[in-house]
Amino acid sequence: MEAAQMRRVIMAGIVGDAFGVPVEFKKRDSYHVSSMLADGTWEQPSGSWSDDTAMTLALMENLTSDGNYNDLFEKFQDFMMTGAYMPQHETFDIGQTCVHVIRNWAINHVTPTECGDASEFANGNGALMRLAPLALVLADETNQARRLQLTRDYTTLTHRHPRAILGSYLYLEIMHAMLNGQALSAAVADLTTNLKPALTPDVLAEWPYYAACLTPTFGQTSRDDIKLSGYVVDTFEAALWSVTQAQSLKAAIVLAANLGGDTDTVATITASLASVRFPNDPIPWEDELMQPTYLASIIDPFVTKFGRTN
Repeated sequence: MEAAQMRRVIMAGIVGDAFGVPVEFKKRDSYHVSSMLADGTWEQPSGSWSDDTAMTLALMENLTSDGNYNDLFEKFQDFMMTGAYMPQHETFDIGQTCVHVIRNWAINHVTPTECGDASEFANGNGALMRLAPLALVLADETNQARRLQLTRDYTTLTHRHPRAILGSYLYLEIMHAMLNGQALSAAVADLTTNLKPALTPDVLAEWPYYAACLTPTFGQTSRDDIKLSGYVVDTFEAALWSVTQAQSLKAAIVLAANLGGDTDTVATITASLASVRFPNDPIPWEDELMQPTYLASIIDPFVTKFGRTN
C-alpha cells in the first residue's frame, strides 16, 4: 500500500473524529454541523480530537516500534492517566469499558488479550474506533486467517465479546477489500461468501445482529431507522450507512456527524471508509486540526515503515 494513501486514510479518520467531537451526544436534528466547531459538548478548541484518535495514535506508535501488547497497554495507560496522545494532554470522552480494562491490566496484571470485557453488555465501539491503522498494515496480507487472528487479538485488548470481534472483522475486511480495488457494494456482498465460512462458532453466532446492514437493500434504509448509541452494532451500521449514502468524503463526514449520538466515533469510522471509497477527494478541514506537527511525528514514521513510495 502506498504511504500517501495510508496517510490519507489516517488523516481522514482524525478529521472525522474532530468534526464530531463538538456535537457528541446531541439529539438528532436538534443541531446541524457543517464546519469544524469549537466548544460544544466537551468545550474544546476547534480541531480537537477525542479518545478515538488518541488510542489510534497509540496503536500506530506501537506498530511502528514493533511493540507488543503490553507495550500498547503502557501507552493506553499514559493516555488515560496523563492525557498522552491528546491535543492538549487532557483526557476526555474515554469510555468506561476502556477505563476498566486498562485498570485491569495495570492493577490486576491480566494478560493483555484477556483484559477485554467479555460481557454482552460491554459491546461498545471502543475497539472499532481505533483499528484503522491495523487495516492499513494488513492491506497487503493475503492470508485471511492471519488477518482475522490479528484483528481478534487487537479487539480483545478492550472488548472480548464475540459481537464486538465480529464488528471488527466486518470493518477491517471491508477496508481490506476496498484497499485492494473492490467497490464498497462488492466488498460488503463478499463478506457472506468470504468471511462467514471462516468464522469460529462463537463469532458466527453473532452474525444475525449485523445481517440487516449486509443486505443489498441496506442503502435504502431510512435515516430515521439508523440508531444512535455507542453500541458496536449501531456504530458500524451508522458508519456503513453514511458511506453508502454519500457521494464524497466531505459529504460522508457531514452526514455521519449529523446523525446525533456518538458522533465522533461514527464520523471517524465513516471518514476512514469514505477516504478509501473516494480516493481522489481532498481531505476537508485537515488544516484545521490541532497540533499538526505532533500528529506528523507519529503518522510519518508509521507510513514510512509500512507504506510504499513511488
